[in-house]
This record gives sequence, structure tokens and C-alpha cells, in this order.
Amino acid sequence: MQILIGVVVVAVLIGAFVLGARVRDGESGPPHPSSHPSRPSTDRLPGRTSEYRRPAEVPRADGALRLRPYQLRARTETSPAPPRE
Repeated sequence: MQILIGVVVVAVLIGAFVLGARVRDGESGPPHPSSHPSRPSTDRLPGRTSEYRRPAEVPRADGALRLRPYQLRARTETSPAPPRE
């Protein structure tokens, strides 16, 4: 009985391999390098920005009233100067 189960498992694995090879042969090949987008001619890396961000002012509330998260506007402002430490 165990030998029969082993033969069935091997047959299923071989069939899966053959089916995978047929599917892969039917797919198109990898794209040609000339069809890829090119990087802009800048000295910066992609995703890098040349501006600095500083946090926006948080509104103050009196001691009895707490601000809720939706009342805090999580925004930043751009700044041309680097942040001071």
C-alpha cells in the first residue's frame, strides 16, 4: 500500500513539473532592456528630494479639554534650510 502511495505522489510531481514547463513555454519572454524606462539625468538618487521638512505647529488646548487625533492636522511644511539640532 505504501509503495502505491509513493508511486502516485511521484506521478503527481512529474505531472506538475511537465504542466509547469508547458505553461512557462507559453508565456512571453522577458522585456528587452531598451523598453525599460530610463533614469533622468540628475545627480540625485531616485526618490531623494532636495528640500527639508519641519513639523507644523500643534494647536494648544486648555487643561480640561483634550485635542482628538482628528483635530491635530498631521502636516509638514517645506523649508529651504536644514533643521537645527
